[in-house]
Amino acid sequence: MSEFFQHYPQINYDITGTKPIKTKTAINIMVKAKIKNIIENDIVNYFPYSIPESERPDITAFKVYGDVKYTWLIFLINNIYDPLFDWPLNSREFGNYVKNKYGTLSSAKNTIHHYEQIVRTRTEATGTTEAIPEARIEVDVTTYNALDSSLRDIIYCYNWEVDRNEAKRDIKLVDPIYAGSIFSELSEKLQ
Repeated sequence: MSEFFQHYPQINYDITGTKPIKTKTAINIMVKAKIKNIIENDIVNYFPYSIPESERPDITAFKVYGDVKYTWLIFLINNIYDPLFDWPLNSREFGNYVKNKYGTLSSAKNTIHHYEQIVRTRTEATGTTEAIPEARIEVDVTTYNALDSSLRDIIYCYNWEVDRNEAKRDIKLVDPIYAGSIFSELSEKLQ
């Protein structure tokens, strides 16, 4: 990854926020790099990837592109800004995260995050139609209490956190044949 960031411009960053100003030279990671429109908008050049348990971004880059320097490409096309919390946590990290946020796993499992109304139940696929997924909306407690028990659900903090973490597993990746040319093009644009 460092090979890519060597092409980013450097800035003097105020590290104290007080006077006298003390600066440190830093890489300006706020420069938003863009992939060529042709590749960015062409779904044929992407493929879905589900991140296995405990797989780090650099491992994914090596498996898919043959080099860890392409980790930035995975972050870029999936709008991952925080590699620690925008990437799915493994079981141990997730447990620690939940404990730090809610105090205990038990507390997270018993604390209500929000209430939902089921506005459409799932309809299974038939020979001629696709399945129609269940649809839900978040509601307040008053609305929740007025609903029939078959049309409402309580979402606890633990389940909400699990769903958020699992949703991070499904990403898209650029076809490996384009990775080198994207790397070269972005390196030129950032100089």
